[in-house]
Amino acid sequence: MNFNQPFIQEAWDRARFETMMPVQEQAIPLLREGKDVLIEAPTGTGKTLAYVIPALERIDIEAPTVQVVITAPTRELVMQIHQVIQLFAQGSGIRSGSFIGGVELKRQYERLKKKPQIVVGTPGRLVELIDSKKLKMHEVKLIVLDEADQIYESGMSESATRIANSALRDRQIAFVSATLPERTAEWGRTLANDPAVVRVERQTSSQVQFGYIETSRRLKPELLRRLANIRDAKVLAFINNRSFLGPLNGELSKFSMDYRILDAEKGKRERMETLRSYKRGEFPLLVTTGLAARGLDIEGVSHVVHFDLPESLDDFVHRSGRTGRGNAEGMVLALVTDQDKKHLQTLARQMGVELQEMEIYRGEVIEKREFTEPKTIKRPAGHRKGPTR
Repeated sequence: MNFNQPFIQEAWDRARFETMMPVQEQAIPLLREGKDVLIEAPTGTGKTLAYVIPALERIDIEAPTVQVVITAPTRELVMQIHQVIQLFAQGSGIRSGSFIGGVELKRQYERLKKKPQIVVGTPGRLVELIDSKKLKMHEVKLIVLDEADQIYESGMSESATRIANSALRDRQIAFVSATLPERTAEWGRTLANDPAVVRVERQTSSQVQFGYIETSRRLKPELLRRLANIRDAKVLAFINNRSFLGPLNGELSKFSMDYRILDAEKGKRERMETLRSYKRGEFPLLVTTGLAARGLDIEGVSHVVHFDLPESLDDFVHRSGRTGRGNAEGMVLALVTDQDKKHLQTLARQMGVELQEMEIYRGEVIEKREFTEPKTIKRPAGHRKGPTR
């Protein structure tokens, strides 16, 4: 596929990409044509560039106005999207800015004075900027809702709807997510104009192994310790509720191990430094919630651990997709009690993956071995046992 701007081709070459991913091949032509789209594709398949490339191609560099608005449910994902935009806009003169909650509004007003042409932000913060008349939407050509299902499920759909409706009627809109449940797709159809649907089927990499270890709740922290001690491990563990982070941190702190907690409620600087350190491999275990890690692109995760099983298939898919990106090797491991196994089997069946019962043995995660009782040797009648040496 040819790019409409040479700076995009240069960025593509710098990244050493060779061919388009399926979601990019399908979505980019539709977005170039100006169509509204609903995009569903698994994690790690290149969804961000599927909309960033056509967004960059249509920017009028001479116009000092906001032309593209991208919203995402978490601050980390906003920053990640903005980094991709900066990487691919290098040398173009295109200006962009990120706008998130937790940052003083005055500082973000100052950022808008620099006339960004692409704005990336969380829904609540963007609505604040629109209501304060600082973010002008009348020249916006394209609006993207990334992780649209999470925006909907987290109660941010009202803010996202206001963002979409604040632009002119002829604006283009894209809903993007790893999973688009019907309720989210229906919401998308109310905002989009006869949207095209791009759906890349979920394909489980043959390089990713799915397994479980049956245990008790009390022993789960010890299993995390053992996993973190595996040579060259890069473990990403998920719990369901942020309120459990503190107690788990207390349990892990009893061990002699290096780990970090990624808490969505912590300050931006602390969270970003934690992520940078983890990406650099400075510690082997990162514990977080599904929301905090939603959409994060972290290379080289060797083990995704479901410390808690998520309730929904969508969350199971999103979390599991943090490993095996780009067909790299990886393992998804669920720590389950006897009561959890049936639910895990249901999730695995719906995802179309096979589960193996695993154990940690001599610093490796291996398939659980079957042990048999030693056979009793029958001695012939009249046989006398020799002397013990």
